[in-house]
Amino acid sequence: MTRLTISEDPGEEFTVRGHNTVLNADDDEVVFYNDVTQVKVVPERESFTIQVLTPAFAVEMDFSDADAVREALVLFETKKVLEVDLDTPNSVRITPSNSEISET
Repeated sequence: MTRLTISEDPGEEFTVRGHNTVLNADDDEVVFYNDVTQVKVVPERESFTIQVLTPAFAVEMDFSDADAVREALVLFETKKVLEVDLDTPNSVRITPSNSEISET
């Protein structure tokens, strides 16, 4: 699942280490909290997924249960997340926005 590194004062951004679904390769991105346009929870068959949307890309993070999702949402809301990393393969996915996909 997804592993979050937290800090009492991480700054205005967090780092995402995940799997880029367009490139089919591991990738790193920086997410500025001010760039986040939407956060939503999507139930999946075997996990719960939080989607964080920005103008440039979307990040999907899988969590094992509803309690883990609630805890993660609180950490994002209070801006305590310093780093997002995948604990299992493809548990964190990065998808560039449609405009970037059509340009490549």
